[in-house]
Amino acid sequence: MTVTGGVYLLDKAAGVTSRRAAMAVAKANGFKKYGHCGTLDPDATGLLVVILGRATRLAPYISGDTKRYSFDMVTGILTDTLDMSGKILKRIDCSHLTTGTVVAKLPEFTGTLLQRVPLFSAVRIDGERGYKLARQGDTPEMPERAITVTDWKSGELLNNRIPLEVTVSAGTYIRALARDIGEALGVPAVADNIRRTMAGPFNISEASKLDDHKGSLLSMTEAMREYPRITVTVSQGQGILNGNPFPAEIKGTAVAVDKAGNLLAVGTGDGVLFQPRVVLVSEIQR
Repeated sequence: MTVTGGVYLLDKAAGVTSRRAAMAVAKANGFKKYGHCGTLDPDATGLLVVILGRATRLAPYISGDTKRYSFDMVTGILTDTLDMSGKILKRIDCSHLTTGTVVAKLPEFTGTLLQRVPLFSAVRIDGERGYKLARQGDTPEMPERAITVTDWKSGELLNNRIPLEVTVSAGTYIRALARDIGEALGVPAVADNIRRTMAGPFNISEASKLDDHKGSLLSMTEAMREYPRITVTVSQGQGILNGNPFPAEIKGTAVAVDKAGNLLAVGTGDGVLFQPRVVLVSEIQR
């Protein structure tokens, strides 16, 4: 079967946008259509899930509800971008802080929280991206979003910098977490060295810094590994092409594959019938 799509796990470098990084991966692997799941800030590094070809249709299923990051929280400084790349707005002496003082605040930032989106973000305000408004000197009221934060890990505070790790829900801004923890401590704070190490079922250990490492290019079936799998007959496969349901004792989202393991469709089951929702092939191999 001709390869019509795939998912590439890239260890994105600092200094490049997620879009440009994804475009380079698509070009290196011979795909014109591409996208990515979960934007990383240009200065951030780590796991970028790049979707290629027909796999772009799988984005809702593989974007990942949870992500894990490591970062340094730098206290005593505030920038307009909430990271170390921005314009410095404030500096204060934070020598009174200790590791214990910072760690004692982390339980306040565990669970479901409301987070104010940073001004320097891609969120649209009245049709304009936040970062564009910021560059024009505008300071609109940014929206708040519900986020989930769990499993904090911390290192030692040294020279106003403490390494942290955390698992968060999709849409969480690590820069804003640093800002808010700082505010709870009564000091300005920003994030630095932001690195994504996990996104949904994918781990940074599977990713490559190269754009064309074959071991980091997953088939569409491999990319959907967290979902139950149904192996279908040729006749069932023909029905899938027309969107026809077939009997299957499975509930929830699942994938249908042929006997060779190629992904045919993603669908939902009610315990009696499996209904294809997204069909990934135009013909069935016999």
